[in-house]
Amino acid sequence: MAADLFYALLPEHILLALILVLMTLEILGADRKLANCVFTISVAVGCCVLLVQLGQGHTATVVPGEIIVDRFALLARLTILGCGLVLGLCSLTTSGTFKFWMLLSSSLLGGMLIMESAGFISMFIGIEMLSLPAFALMVHGCGASSASEGAFKYLLMSSVASALILFGLSLGYGATGNLSVADFAAALQAGGAHITTAGIIILSGFFLKAAVFPFHGWAPDAYSSARLPVTAFLASIIKGAVVLGLVRILGTLTLNSETVAVVAVLSVLSIFYGNITAIRQVAFKRMLAYSSIAHAGYMVFALTDNTGGTVEALLYYVAVYAVTTIVACTSFSLLVNGEKDDLEPLDGAFHSRPLPATLLALSVLSLAGIPPLPGFLAKFFIFKSVIASGYLVPALLAFSGSYIGVVFYLRIVFRLFKPAPLPLSAQTSPRSGWTLGGVLLGAMLLTLFTLVPGVFH
Repeated sequence: MAADLFYALLPEHILLALILVLMTLEILGADRKLANCVFTISVAVGCCVLLVQLGQGHTATVVPGEIIVDRFALLARLTILGCGLVLGLCSLTTSGTFKFWMLLSSSLLGGMLIMESAGFISMFIGIEMLSLPAFALMVHGCGASSASEGAFKYLLMSSVASALILFGLSLGYGATGNLSVADFAAALQAGGAHITTAGIIILSGFFLKAAVFPFHGWAPDAYSSARLPVTAFLASIIKGAVVLGLVRILGTLTLNSETVAVVAVLSVLSIFYGNITAIRQVAFKRMLAYSSIAHAGYMVFALTDNTGGTVEALLYYVAVYAVTTIVACTSFSLLVNGEKDDLEPLDGAFHSRPLPATLLALSVLSLAGIPPLPGFLAKFFIFKSVIASGYLVPALLAFSGSYIGVVFYLRIVFRLFKPAPLPLSAQTSPRSGWTLGGVLLGAMLLTLFTLVPGVFH
């Protein structure tokens, strides 16, 4: 038991030690640049531990009925922590304080706890640990600005989502007599008005946290008011962890027809609304917010699958989407040189900064689902599984809605490759090689996902 508690949860122990070290360094008045290095090294070590455990096929029941480590937990935790590593490298040159890295570490810890939860008590704790530090990150270092309004909306809507999840859990407890995720899933598959209602309420809470239409209202203001690294974190790791939490609950079961209808309708509406609304945006972060609403629709659409491919398809999609979003945000920051949010500085950027401009172009084309980029493969796996499940019409609607998004993604590409170079006064100065190194690491991971699409099988 003690060995399982230590080794199976070693990545979590590393994150806890990281938080303690960061707190100590801040008390001692150490250089804040040291926090960046400590965070990156710790997260990289955690990823290595998970890779070793995957190679060993390690499994463990750490706390019976609450914490288990299985293959899904290993893959999902590696996805969350790997994205944290890429984001950490990409954010090394930001003015991140010790508190910034502590909050980021705490949120990563919450996301990892969700992935290994076998009971709703630990899962709910993980959800709150994931969400609350993100709220603090939005306002940290921003002073009295629009970030306060965006963070308040995020906090309010996140609280409503938590209340919905708790209310659904109370109904589920009344139907099953316990708070086991497996028992709840089995009861949901068996059907019944009481448990179906509980399932839909819990889904609503998760959809609110993932910004699925019509639960998306907080996302545009929250994303646009935060600093760009925090926006990337919200759009990638937070959203991915919430969706993978749904996979932990629903990934191995076939939903009943009523729940499938709700999920399919909301998914299609989210795809259309997010892509259509993003076309009208002139600011990068608001465009990213509406794009993320559409991508949330793709992700939850995979829950309608009844062929058993939901887990692998969503692990692949979350990994590709999260890394691509981080690379896109970091490449954009390299090109506009700071916290600027409008798209005009991208005009002709390829002529002055060819590498980040090319990476940004490839990233947005991947988000659009253009073959042979990994974003296309991620959507292909989801549509393939949904069609194989017999839902051809919803899949065709979602597929048609997905290519509306090509319009605003191509607008960025056209700006980057305009024939006229940037005027000298608008050209950006080079940023640290560490940031570009983080972008290149993300690009290498995306190349791996393209060459080895079965990496999560």
